[in-house]
Formats: sequence, C-alpha cells, structure tokens
Amino acid sequence: MILSDDALILFETYDNNPNSGKIVFWSTLYAITDLQVNKMQKIASISFYNDENFQEKQLKFKIDNILFFREALVKRMSILKVKVEAKKLIKGQQPERRLSNREINTMNINQVLSSINTIKQKIDNNELNYYNVNTLTTLCSRAIEHFSAINDDSHMYYLNLMKSVLLREDVQKITTEDGQ
Repeated sequence: MILSDDALILFETYDNNPNSGKIVFWSTLYAITDLQVNKMQKIASISFYNDENFQEKQLKFKIDNILFFREALVKRMSILKVKVEAKKLIKGQQPERRLSNREINTMNINQVLSSINTIKQKIDNNELNYYNVNTLTTLCSRAIEHFSAINDDSHMYYLNLMKSVLLREDVQKITTEDGQ
C-alpha cells in the first residue's frame, strides 16, 4: 500500500516475482467519502466516489497497524485541506447511513422532501458538518428542479431555504476553504 501526496494506491505482488506487481486499487484522497476503522478486527472499510462510472464503491481490507494507517490518512487529507470529520462510535452503535448522490438522483419527490426536512432539522440542532450542508443543497436543488419543471411556485420555498442555510455564518465557516 502506498499513501502518496494525494492518492491511496494498493499493489498486489506476483507470487513468482515479489519485486513486481500490479495496481489493484487507486483513488484520490478527494474521492474518499467515508472511512470506518475496526481496531479490534484490524479492518478498514473505505467508501469512495468513482468519477469514471459516477458510482460510490466500497473497499474493505485488513491491515495490522490500522490506527497508524487511519492517522496517516487523516493527516494527509488535512494537509490537502480536504474536509475531514471524525466520529467515534460507542460499542453497539451503528454508523450513520449517508445518502450518496446516486441515491438522491433516484429518489421520488416525496423522499427528497422528507430528506430535506431531516437534514434541515439536523442543521438546526447544531449537527453542522460539511456532509449535512452539501446534502441539503443537493436535495434542495433536486426539489427546485422538480417544482420548476411543473411550474409550481413551491420551488421558491426551497430556493429560499437553501439560501438561508448557506448564508448562515456558522455554515459559511465550514464551507469556505480556510474556515474564515
């Protein structure tokens, strides 16, 4: 495995020649959407967005020094100014299921509106992070598109909702590159 300046590369060596091999996985650090680490089983589960097929994929692998790997990856992403959010799970707690762009694009309008309410509620309850803001804008864009296409004035409500969230000072701090 190689963690380069901006990419994660996994190699597989050939049995007959351990000095050569092939790349089995490659992803830019910007494409990583989630990293779950199980330190007891020493397993890392990485979700990443594949630009070639516009799909989110997941990769699981076992690594002996899993905590060092996680810290090195987080440090590298911080240096690149990739937005990083860490959340430690308590035993028995399930990771929050996050919506991918692909899932949002396949939702019907009722699911979109329900998801907007859920994410907006999280933001109002100070569960403020880059994922929630980005997901809300994607969902609102989808609602605006839908209501505009059928000439329904409801699109103005979602446009104003999106604007009001994006203009909040606390939201602007997490969406700007330098946090100022």
